[in-house]
Amino acid sequence: MNFKPEPKPFLYRFIRLIGKIVMAIFFRKIEMRHTENIPDLGPIVFVANHPNSIMDAFVIGVAIKRKVNYIGHSGLFKHPLANRFLRSCGVIPVVRKGEQSDKLQDNTASFEACYQALEEGQTIGIFPEGTSDMLRQVKKVKTGAARIILETEARNNYQLGVKVIPIGLHFFSRSRFRSRVLVNIGKPINLQTHNDLYQRDASGAVQQLTNEIQSQLEQITVNLQHIELDDLVRDVELIFREELIGDPSLIPQHLSDNVEEFIITQRIAECVDYYYKREPGRVQAMQDRISAYKRKLKRLNLRDAMLQEKTVFSKILAGSARKFALALLGLPIAIYGIVNNFFPHGIAIYSAKKFLHERTKILTALLFAGGPAFLFFYTIQTFTVFYFFGTSWALAYFASLPTSGLFALAYTQDLRDEQELISFSFVLFTNRRLIHKMRRERRMLIQEMNIVKTEYVAIIQNQKKK
Repeated sequence: MNFKPEPKPFLYRFIRLIGKIVMAIFFRKIEMRHTENIPDLGPIVFVANHPNSIMDAFVIGVAIKRKVNYIGHSGLFKHPLANRFLRSCGVIPVVRKGEQSDKLQDNTASFEACYQALEEGQTIGIFPEGTSDMLRQVKKVKTGAARIILETEARNNYQLGVKVIPIGLHFFSRSRFRSRVLVNIGKPINLQTHNDLYQRDASGAVQQLTNEIQSQLEQITVNLQHIELDDLVRDVELIFREELIGDPSLIPQHLSDNVEEFIITQRIAECVDYYYKREPGRVQAMQDRISAYKRKLKRLNLRDAMLQEKTVFSKILAGSARKFALALLGLPIAIYGIVNNFFPHGIAIYSAKKFLHERTKILTALLFAGGPAFLFFYTIQTFTVFYFFGTSWALAYFASLPTSGLFALAYTQDLRDEQELISFSFVLFTNRRLIHKMRRERRMLIQEMNIVKTEYVAIIQNQKKK
């Protein structure tokens, strides 16, 4: 079928432009992988994992060039202004099972809107897990996405050609400003067998497609089958990641740093899951050894990264002296940035702390509390400068606010890192024997992890040959 590019209303284009600017400030990098899997025209249903609440929709919306119409739960539409705003952006409300039964009839109109959008060659974004979660695991996928896809094809005699494209979102940190995000685009799911089955057994086809969506999402995300192993995976990743960088037995060559880091985490999770099923005692022994190592680090007020290299006390002091000189040069800019961004930054942090018990919403709180706060204070401050000094000074001042704020943020983080390094240098100077002992313990852990890695790679290679 011939499709035209989907319409992009002015409000949508304006919001997307603002969103791209905001996301560029909010995240250090949003990287797309396998964009060639997204066609320029034709109906698409994007099915994505849901690790970070509303932030997931913003990331996909600015990362993908095509206009994405999201399906969102009806609770987001309660406020009249939010209702108008979301609908103008193409968001389609759907009532979840378990909500008021008299509202479920509204889903008929919502599903009809989905069918029509796809029939017009547009795209729909769905988070089929339903709710976001901090666990690095794809939760059980609900059947709504599959029902919409297969029913749309059935309405068009299975000739519409809907593309079902899975998206794996990977936030390298889900609670830190200026973190990184990987948008992992999967290959389109072949609907032919599902369409054939739908004509004979609708419910069976829906379940079959739902299962395939589940499987595809698990393959393009970090998905732990045994979520109780999450802490162990993070510990192994922290200690062993540097050893795996560039390892051709596990990582394909010529990948970006972000993709390589993601795949390393994937492989570690797969390996830990594999051995937990077959040799749980061995996994528990490794977990116990790492826990003992971490307890010792905590008692000494050290981090694992401090033990990664052979650090000489004199070199630490020389490096610290150089950094101290540079810090003095940057101090006036840092103070300027801290003073001018103090109040909005404080509001953003205060709001984020309210969601420490719901960590999937921390970044959203930072965005929705910090964004208006920074805009409000920047406006007041800039207007004040304009009133006293005129337009030129006001424009220059306004431009300096975000840049000096980001500089101050990086500056204070560098100071914290340097403080830790200096503290470590004194531990190294006063108790070298203890540091050597900790480094020896760390090397033994890495040796054991290398043995496990070698075994696991051999097992995987043998499985592929079969």
